[in-house]
Amino acid sequence: MKKINTSGIAALLIVVIIGATALIMALGASLLGMGELEMGYLSHRGGEVSTFGDGCVENTLEQLRKNNNYTGETLVNLENSCIIDVQTNGNLRNIFVTSTQSSMTTQFEVVADISQNPISILSWIQK
Repeated sequence: MKKINTSGIAALLIVVIIGATALIMALGASLLGMGELEMGYLSHRGGEVSTFGDGCVENTLEQLRKNNNYTGETLVNLENSCIIDVQTNGNLRNIFVTSTQSSMTTQFEVVADISQNPISILSWIQK
């Protein structure tokens, strides 16, 4: 009976194990990269919504400078929108802004004193 040489089978088994390990590592790296891309995209969109909300607050302050009876409005720009609500408390104006883009939303609460020129911001909170 002839002796079978098994050294080739062992080498083939090692190559398969190393290949499978490399494939698993590559798959893990690509999935991690996709997660990082999604986080970056969401962070960018969150920044856009926040920037638009800041602009809405600035617009509100300009409207109050022109007319201290300004009560708010809804502003829309392409994918962004914001709802502005201004409540009066003597010389103070409580400004509530909700900025939205698709499913992302940010809110601002600003307290301004309109008795001074220029208008004095007492607090500016982004939620």
